[in-house]
Amino acid sequence: MTNTNSNIHSGAVFFALILLVVSIPLSKFMMSISEFMLLFLWVWSGFSFSIARRFFKLGGFFKGIIHFLKYFFNLAANNLVDKFKLFFQNKAAVVFSLIYVIHLLGVFISSDMDYTLKELRVKLPLILFPVIFATSGRIKYRQFRTLMLFYVAAVFAGTMVSVYIFLQKNFIDIREISPFISSIRFGLNTSFAIFTLVYFIFVDHKFKLWMKVIFVLVGIWFLLFILMIESVTSFTIIFFLSIGLLIYNMLKSRRLLYKLLILSLVLMIPLAVGLKTYNIIKKATTPPDIIISQLDKKTALGNDYVHDTISRYVEDGKYVGIYLCEVEMREAWNKRSDKKYYDVDKDGNSIKEGLIRYLTSKDLRKDYSGVSALSEWDIKMIENGCANVNYVKKPGYKTRILKIIKGYEVYKLTSDPSGSSVMQRLEYLKASSSLIKENWLYGVGTGDLEQALYKKYNEMGSKLKTEFRYHAHNQYFAIFIAFGIFGFIIFIVALIYPAIATKSFTDYFFSVFFVIITFSMLSDDTLETQAGVTLFAFFYSFLMFGKNRSNAWKFIF
Repeated sequence: MTNTNSNIHSGAVFFALILLVVSIPLSKFMMSISEFMLLFLWVWSGFSFSIARRFFKLGGFFKGIIHFLKYFFNLAANNLVDKFKLFFQNKAAVVFSLIYVIHLLGVFISSDMDYTLKELRVKLPLILFPVIFATSGRIKYRQFRTLMLFYVAAVFAGTMVSVYIFLQKNFIDIREISPFISSIRFGLNTSFAIFTLVYFIFVDHKFKLWMKVIFVLVGIWFLLFILMIESVTSFTIIFFLSIGLLIYNMLKSRRLLYKLLILSLVLMIPLAVGLKTYNIIKKATTPPDIIISQLDKKTALGNDYVHDTISRYVEDGKYVGIYLCEVEMREAWNKRSDKKYYDVDKDGNSIKEGLIRYLTSKDLRKDYSGVSALSEWDIKMIENGCANVNYVKKPGYKTRILKIIKGYEVYKLTSDPSGSSVMQRLEYLKASSSLIKENWLYGVGTGDLEQALYKKYNEMGSKLKTEFRYHAHNQYFAIFIAFGIFGFIIFIVALIYPAIATKSFTDYFFSVFFVIITFSMLSDDTLETQAGVTLFAFFYSFLMFGKNRSNAWKFIF
């Protein structure tokens, strides 16, 4: 009977793990449910159904209830005592949990208690998972393989939902097609899923050839999806991690021809990406050769065109300011839209300027006929703040580069970084650096980070819009600002020491995940959202304490 109880418990734990890995890319609500399930199973591990039935069989219903409750709570109390003894004996787990401890200590210097309590609630996985996995048995690789297949399937399902939303064309920003969690966090999940498939394809010999063919196709799809959602962070991670794996294999191989082949790839891939990027930038910023005197001077309605190649920039390789007749544009637009020509769109930007850019992106003249050629969908896009049809119709690597270029031009002209995430990060960097200098010793506290940043933006006279004035968008800076130099050192030690102490860097999956998550922290507040902190805390703890490390670095293509 003990074995039966053990099997039921281990089966329930495995089901909860499956539910959790599926929910990480798909459902914040189910993340919480599966975490509670794991906690419940952890507290009441060893529960015996036969003992529980005996209480009711021998004592009747009412006495059975009393004895059952006594057994139930005694079991929980004994488990908690025993398991926390195990936890405190595990130095690596204790050190990792210090990330949550510094957030607890930061309460004493925080002034915004509402936000502080919210932070502590969101970051509970930082203490929950290391405690659970450090005091529970490790699962075998066979179970781990099944778990990761569910994870990859969940990511794939998420990409399918995103593609469905993409095909509806009812978004302005491509990041809106990620409905479950933010596109940045979903991109990190997709990146990890790609390298999981890489291992299954090249190392795990349990899969048949037809399965590996499917894995290859899914991996390619994931990479194309990353490009489609324009995730610079995920693309950069995949790029450098791939180069790193190639170099590792080159160094480990004893075959000269193999070394030369990998060396060629290591040199050619960055070169190809660099040339592609250079050509996109050159084409987008190099104006076409035109002779102003040869351009049409009158519209079809007989009004004068303005051809401005100086004050208006080049966008998508086209002059924005040629074939411009505002009189006709204004008349045609006001007939077609409730938002007037001199109004602003939903993001507070000029309808007029958005219309001019949008017409340019569609190769239409900025006159009556050009506006008349727009579809009702085009009108809706402009009203909602879309200034370039390619942002919706043709998202991808090229479009992302074009957005960065345009954002830089606007920032250079107006000092407003709001229109570009890259320019916004420069503003975040300025504000964060200033706050670190001012609060380098103790920080501002767990709950005062956003308040301190908002105040700093005002002091700087920043033109950054209110909706973008939150977070440092760099997890390392966020920790430094909140907890000072000592908190920052503890955070770095808690990231690295446990992995070294447990020799987790010998494990392929942990090493890949470690690179993905720590790199993401350079450009994002990975631990400031439920999806981000759960992704980090679960896989970091599980891969370190919850699975056997039999699959070390035997990675050979």
